[in-house]
Amino acid sequence: MNRRLEWLLLGATLVVGAWLRFSHLDLLEFQADEAFASQLALGFIKHGTLPLAGLMSSVGVTNPPLLSYLLIPMFAISENPVVVSCCIAVLGLVAVVMTWHIGRKYYGPIAGLVAAAFFAVSPWAVVYSRKIWAQDFVPFFSAATMWAVHSVVLGRRPMAVFWCLFLPLCVVQIHFSGVALTVAVVVILLWLRAKIDWRFAVGGLVAAIVTMIPYFKYQQAHDWADIRQAMQTVGGGHQWEQLHGITTHPITGYRLPSKQNLSYALAIMNGGRIEDVLGIAMAAEFDRAQVWGRTRKYFADSLTLGDWLLVMQRVAFVAALVWLAVVAVRGVTKLKVESGDARAAWILVLWVAVPLTVFWLGGLWTYLTYFAILYPAHFLACGAAAQRIRPVAIAVGVTVALIIGNVVFMLDYYRFVGANGGAQGTFGTALGIKQRAARFLAQQGGEPMRAECETQLVFATARTTEDRTVLAEELRQPMLVELNHDGKPELPQLEWPLLVTQQPAGKEAWPSNTTVVLVDGNREALPPQQLQQLEQLPKTNFGPIRIYFVKRL
Repeated sequence: MNRRLEWLLLGATLVVGAWLRFSHLDLLEFQADEAFASQLALGFIKHGTLPLAGLMSSVGVTNPPLLSYLLIPMFAISENPVVVSCCIAVLGLVAVVMTWHIGRKYYGPIAGLVAAAFFAVSPWAVVYSRKIWAQDFVPFFSAATMWAVHSVVLGRRPMAVFWCLFLPLCVVQIHFSGVALTVAVVVILLWLRAKIDWRFAVGGLVAAIVTMIPYFKYQQAHDWADIRQAMQTVGGGHQWEQLHGITTHPITGYRLPSKQNLSYALAIMNGGRIEDVLGIAMAAEFDRAQVWGRTRKYFADSLTLGDWLLVMQRVAFVAALVWLAVVAVRGVTKLKVESGDARAAWILVLWVAVPLTVFWLGGLWTYLTYFAILYPAHFLACGAAAQRIRPVAIAVGVTVALIIGNVVFMLDYYRFVGANGGAQGTFGTALGIKQRAARFLAQQGGEPMRAECETQLVFATARTTEDRTVLAEELRQPMLVELNHDGKPELPQLEWPLLVTQQPAGKEAWPSNTTVVLVDGNREALPPQQLQQLEQLPKTNFGPIRIYFVKRL
């Protein structure tokens, strides 16, 4: 391939990838998890408090604090979540560049460009590079790990084994699905009998353990409760009640765990199972009670040909993986793999097969988010297959059509959440709307509102029972409450006090006997009677966010 043309196509790929990631910044996701991670990082910047633990995982186990450490330099640049989200998006683009380098060096120039292009426009890869969440760092680390593995196995660089161990163990600290990635890397190195420098192997392991020291201190102080909880989860000890075929909660729209690991592994390649983030509004069959269909158009109703092209892309990936498996098996002679093509094929096949096996053997109930560790194997597999297709025009035509399908799907996604100010489900209401509402609350609520929100932040991040008891007493009659899915008032989700405290407080304030009630149209499923009662109260609204004012006696 002409070198100038190659650079031009790579540049165009990055431009499209950047456009998808940096456009529609008002539609960023920002909910309680993102706010909690932000608060931990800001705690170090403002008060010098180094977090010993991170977010709570989906299985009730506290994560290590590495996510907070990665966020600290980003929040040092700006406290605005939009700026921090853009920093994370840059890491997503760096992962695309690393994937191009891997593909070009070890599979061919066409493979590198195809892999990078698919990674750049993949809807889930875009979604997982636009918010302050653990999984948004996983694509960067998994792509870097893939680079390190290729360097050791195919590039014959024994010292790169340091990164082969250190990077996936960092993923473990970001999200526990990194355990499956670590197992995959070890299996690849052992099966292909890669030549490694054991000094650097030990160094990578030690470096990862050093970064875990704060977390070990936290577990020791809490009697290793999280470790015991994790052991109960492995082997299927943590059971979930779930109707067959239902992947989202029928009222909240939140994703439900399942054991459909193969489906998740394919879906995460592009935009499959998008209901994981858009909730039951994705398709009519997920809303048989018509809870949400009465008020908004289903996402599935607005999909175009792009959705079908994404399905074809997943079919193409399966075909490419089968072809790679054939190449891999044919390259085995007396339980050894000497051929470079076969060794490369084994890397990609095992990268997908081993994590699926780990989740299956562990009896785990998984979410689609767990499978971000498979990046960028999907894209490299398709790129490796495209490198072999002749004539080249066929590979180019198919690739362009699939890229267009991904882009069209992502634009449909933005159009849907833009029309609804977000989406019912785990997306929630978009950050831009929440920031406007928070500005209003800070200006009208004055210093009393700011003081209460600061107390709520401390309460949410308090680690000891004693601290939480004292703070709970201070919040016994809060000025700001939010209605939950059941229509009951509770302390607002953590994003609200965080966003309010980032705005300047007004000079005036509401009377002390005023209770401000938040109702998020992308979170509630209130009965008609309660809605009618609320509409009798003084109110203001910011799109799907409605704010009611109640005077206490």
